[in-house]
Amino acid sequence: MAGYGIGAGGILGIALETVAGTYVAPTKFIPFNSESLQYMHDTQFRRAIRASADETWAVPGNAHTEGDLEMDALDDIVPYFLMCARTNTVKSGSTPNFIYTATPTGAAVPAKTMSITIVRSGEVFGYTGVVVSSFTFGISDGTLTFTCSLVGQDEATQSAPTATWPTTSPFGAGQYSIEIPTSTPVTDADTFEFQVEDNAEPQYRLKSTGRGAQFVKYGERSVQTTMGRDFTSRTDYDAFKALTAQSITLTATKGANNSISILCPTTIKESYELGLSGQGDLVRGNITYHHLVSASNPAYTIVVKTQENIT
Repeated sequence: MAGYGIGAGGILGIALETVAGTYVAPTKFIPFNSESLQYMHDTQFRRAIRASADETWAVPGNAHTEGDLEMDALDDIVPYFLMCARTNTVKSGSTPNFIYTATPTGAAVPAKTMSITIVRSGEVFGYTGVVVSSFTFGISDGTLTFTCSLVGQDEATQSAPTATWPTTSPFGAGQYSIEIPTSTPVTDADTFEFQVEDNAEPQYRLKSTGRGAQFVKYGERSVQTTMGRDFTSRTDYDAFKALTAQSITLTATKGANNSISILCPTTIKESYELGLSGQGDLVRGNITYHHLVSASNPAYTIVVKTQENIT
């Protein structure tokens, strides 16, 4: 049997697009843990009524790209994805310290799109018009992770890039602050997962320029956090029963100029699960928080401090 695609590892690079859906060669390369970005096409197999029981034609249908990307949450990489999510991401500061502040918007289409280039064992794939449909910050063995679901317009084969890898390191144990409510640090949590779901969908239009999506639109948004906490008193549980709103701030910090902070001003607990698994065990609370928009505050704000200058 002949072998194919023999090689080691892969390369993943991204670039912000000037024109949505028009490929741009990578300007930033990303160490990643897994990816599943694929070209999805809907071929129409026709079965006309004629003197045959077989399918008769294969007709080109609509096409788009989609998949998930999982990586460590590096402060010099996360802003690229926030810019291509359903946010208004504003850069402030100056060399060498920049601040990217992302707040959600109600826009139907993203402000920016990206091109993603992936080299899989020597084979090069270029995905265009890519936006972030949902993203999640979480903890894996003490490391801050970032996972996003991506939806794009089309795919094109590109030339192999030469990667230049970032030198930043991930956030790890001992670098986290959880405040519930904000300005009140707690030390009884050992896990959290902050998720934003914007329900992106490819949009197809009749055209003569290929089968890919014309653009990607967003739907309804939900923002929530799940967290495991020690149950030390009934105060928090009683606030859950009373539907009391709280604010939550989650911060990972490696230094004064390298941090990722998530602020959720208006939070309501959806569920509060308690239980004992055996004699002498801790009472644990597995809590799901919903983050709401209010008249004065967005559902969340993400602030990234980094040395990365994104233009």
